[in-house]
Amino acid sequence: MIRRYPDKSKVLLVNITRLGDMLQATPTIAGIKAENPACHITVLVERQFVDVCHVIPNIDEVIGLDLGLVCRSLDREGDGIIDAYEYVSEIVERLRSEKFDYCLNMSSSAYTALLLSLVGIGRNGGWTSDDQGCRIIESSWAQLFATSVFHQNRQYNSLNLVDVFRCSADVEQHPHKLLINVDPKSRSFCEEILERAPFTNSGPLIAVQAGASQGKRQWAPQRFIELIKKLVHEHNARVVLTGAPKEAAIVDPIVAGCASPNVVSLVGRTSIPQLAAMLQLADILVTGDTGPMHMAVAVGTPVISMFLASAFGFETGPYSEGNIVLQPVIGCGPCNPNKSCGRPDCHDTITPELVAYLTIARLKGEVIEVPQDFADPSRVIVYRSAFDDNGFCDLVQLNGGAGDTFARFRRAYRKLWLDDLGGYRFPVAEAKPSKLAVVEDGLSGLQEIVACAQRGQELIGRLQDGIRDVSVPAARLGEINGQLTELDHHIEGLGFQFGPLGSLSRMFLFAKENLKGTDALELASQMNRAYQDLERRCVKFGSYFRGD
Repeated sequence: MIRRYPDKSKVLLVNITRLGDMLQATPTIAGIKAENPACHITVLVERQFVDVCHVIPNIDEVIGLDLGLVCRSLDREGDGIIDAYEYVSEIVERLRSEKFDYCLNMSSSAYTALLLSLVGIGRNGGWTSDDQGCRIIESSWAQLFATSVFHQNRQYNSLNLVDVFRCSADVEQHPHKLLINVDPKSRSFCEEILERAPFTNSGPLIAVQAGASQGKRQWAPQRFIELIKKLVHEHNARVVLTGAPKEAAIVDPIVAGCASPNVVSLVGRTSIPQLAAMLQLADILVTGDTGPMHMAVAVGTPVISMFLASAFGFETGPYSEGNIVLQPVIGCGPCNPNKSCGRPDCHDTITPELVAYLTIARLKGEVIEVPQDFADPSRVIVYRSAFDDNGFCDLVQLNGGAGDTFARFRRAYRKLWLDDLGGYRFPVAEAKPSKLAVVEDGLSGLQEIVACAQRGQELIGRLQDGIRDVSVPAARLGEINGQLTELDHHIEGLGFQFGPLGSLSRMFLFAKENLKGTDALELASQMNRAYQDLERRCVKFGSYFRGD
């Protein structure tokens, strides 16, 4: 693997987000420790997530950031603004005093980027900002993250975001799963709950997480009722429903609808460590793309996971071997996570019968194939999580068919990025006599982007000559710069016009946005490398696509 900063002695990891995001950082944290055993790792999180970090292994120190205090202070105005300034200043001074030699900012927010620019850590793997407050993405892998989650490009990505962040931190060794500590006290607490439960069945213990972060990503309660009844009555199952206190409104009707002593609600009854212990005791978890899904993976419990609405299995799927992912096949999915949906038709592609079949099949062992009678690939794709030869998580389709129309593009992009950013090599189709002789089968617009990249290099050459020649008028340099701006807009437009090429154009644009320095010739040289990278990646992508 190509690495810029493999050696680290004192690391700051910024992840001011949610439970699932913290768990997804654990392979990176473990990898840093494995490659640098003496390294000291500090995690900066929002205050409410401090306790979560204490059950995550390999963290040496946790710093809680009280964003709520800052917002309340600013809202008061007057003296409140001074209070907010003093609080942030204290945080900055504390972080500066630690003298970190490396930082991975896993939060893409503007305020964390600005905060880190004030701290001034020399080596970075994620987001920071320049002296003007503009965000800078130093790592190409972090630029790939920003590219891949850009809505139009999501369907073309097959790299799990755990791996993308891991590579942003230049980590090669990792545990091939998420990690969390389960303490004996929490496990004993959960064992007592199960002993007191009114179960009359003696079959598998199945955990169900019915709630989700958004309503549109939450399977209908009636479907959960049908699923649970089938598991309880036909397979002798014992079912526990997990959830935070606020999810009682979702879970209570499900328990009432099942009307069985073999269905027990644990909503609001477990802390995070206790939830981890309960999931470890369970034989399997049925869930959406949720924090408990990642927690189950971390404790080694297999999951059956439904990726509805904006959730996309290739991005945030269960990061360990042998889990089952259901991804609806629908023209509007995965949808924009920031938009509501009044008609989530994607939910109709997954039936209780299918989920019950997959649950029981996975309890019996690894699921290798799913008959199309159970899962029509034109409506829902069933995947199994696995790791490739290079240690990157992937999803393997189990129900055959041609429902996944993006699969060929994803495979080509996967090879491109692992090759171009990671240094991993793959067989390619026989080269054509000309770089422009790229097969256009499904890749309309690729030749035009290559031509634009070559045109950009030509213009940069003229710009560099003009910079060196003091007799060239500034107006002439401005004219060339205007042509470059127009060319870049055209490249961006081609990425929008030809969807499969959007990731190529977006990576180029991020490279142009992250130029560093003030020297004109050095900036021109960086711009030239961006055009060279674009041309090289287009040609590689075409070769991998052609050779699929």
